[in-house]
Amino acid sequence: MDPRLFSAIDASINRAMEGLRVCEDILRFSLRDAAFSSLLKDMRHRLGEEASRFPAEFLLSARDVEGDGQRFYDTESEMKRSSIPDLLRVNFRRAIEAVRSLEELSKAVDAPVRPDFQRIRFSLYSLEKDVVLAAVKNSAMDSFACALYAIVDSAFVADGGHAAAAAAFIEGGARIIQLRMKGSPSGQLLAAAKECAVVCRERGALFIVNDRPDIALCAGAHGVHLGQDDIPLPEARKMLPAGMIVGISTHSPGQALAASAQGPDYIAIGPVFGTSSKHGAPLEGIGTGVIAEIRRSVSVPIVAIGGIDPGNAGQVIGAGADSCAVISFLYRDGALGANCGAVAGAMAAAWEKRTCRGL
Repeated sequence: MDPRLFSAIDASINRAMEGLRVCEDILRFSLRDAAFSSLLKDMRHRLGEEASRFPAEFLLSARDVEGDGQRFYDTESEMKRSSIPDLLRVNFRRAIEAVRSLEELSKAVDAPVRPDFQRIRFSLYSLEKDVVLAAVKNSAMDSFACALYAIVDSAFVADGGHAAAAAAFIEGGARIIQLRMKGSPSGQLLAAAKECAVVCRERGALFIVNDRPDIALCAGAHGVHLGQDDIPLPEARKMLPAGMIVGISTHSPGQALAASAQGPDYIAIGPVFGTSSKHGAPLEGIGTGVIAEIRRSVSVPIVAIGGIDPGNAGQVIGAGADSCAVISFLYRDGALGANCGAVAGAMAAAWEKRTCRGL
């Protein structure tokens, strides 16, 4: 083969190895994901074995760092990474592109056994999908920590006003928005969901659709919230991309434990305090002790719901809930933003105390 190709081969090996190592280190040390980290390590070793088919002395002799006039040239986009998923995505791309280069360059090698870079490249495509989507969801789930989970409910919001309500809640301090439109036609629900999805993404909030995985998917929501009588959680998982959030409502420790076995991303529990059902019937609260009991048994975020207001939100957080889902109080006197701020403030104060206690 043309000896000038060895410098390109050497550079591509280095780029591929570096990209995989960055991903491996993020997964191992930052995300503490031993399974994916091990897969990246295996892939890196596999790449090294295939690369070893090139004579090492030829590669080193062809290396000319000082002669590479572009070694310190970075585009503006290369100077900044916005998030962990972005870091993973960029470095996977770097590794995959380098492996593709190796695949082509190896075709010029006169050797009894040609390196199998094509198989590695396709394995990286699949691994990139799984790892990056998992990281995206991981980052989204961080939003549940001390988050006000505001519910845009058609029982309180006039037709056409759902997106405006979502915007007001976010401005007031809500970090998660759920759209609940019980009994609404699918077309009307989808239209409102699409509008709310845009509002939430523009303002950096998570957007969840109640009951309907299909609407959540079509609207571009971050996830769906299921009730006990909705489509089973495992079936919803089959319908949705791996990066979408699936939460579930529960009303007792037993239901919470049963739901936990299905692998939800979060569990809602309630009503914590006395409130009214959607039909106006009084509902007795189960108390904050149930939150503490569930907290000892599950590792996913707990969202408390039912009768929560600024006067009792701190009790909910202190008992171990990660988020407070609030409906009726947020609409009181039409002061959506101010009401959100009051609940969020009470939650933050309780969260700080809880953090200091190391809970």
